Amino acid sequence: MTELEPAEEIKKQILKRYDSNPSGWRVLVGRDRRGYYDLIVSQGSDIWLMKEEQINPLHSVGFGLRDKVTSLDAIEKLSPVTFGLRPLSDTQMTRIADTLKSGRGLSKVLSQFLKAEPISSSEVTSPAILQGPVVHAPRGIGLISERQAELDRELRSELEKLLMRKYPQTIAMYG
Repeated sequence: MTELEPAEEIKKQILKRYDSNPSGWRVLVGRDRRGYYDLIVSQGSDIWLMKEEQINPLHSVGFGLRDKVTSLDAIEKLSPVTFGLRPLSDTQMTRIADTLKSGRGLSKVLSQFLKAEPISSSEVTSPAILQGPVVHAPRGIGLISERQAELDRELRSELEKLLMRKYPQTIAMYG
């Protein structure tokens, strides 16, 4: 069995690593068939898989793990633009506001901003930042390989054990 960790711990590890190297990240979010949140974060050949349940608006629980991928094609196809924090100047914020007021779509303006290299959270000095993109898949993410499907089953099993033990009201309807 792979070493599973609480999702909160995995997120802390990802943030620390992002801050040391903000380039090349991709973030995908979806829901599995049971309604649990799936989160896939990648940088290079490293991939983190997490599965969580929202207990209330301020608290979620779940598990995650770090793995390796041999091919980035599936991830890059789903998320062609890398994730990151990109500073926005006053001029850029005015441009966004003007675009919104005019009723034109933001996609052209935002795509230009997303070409900027991401920065670490400690480097943020601008009045605002553009964070993302985070790719949301309404029908689930779809897994990258058979290995990830196996890991997904492990994550779901451990999450359900935790929910039955600590939050049975969240899973009783599936029984």
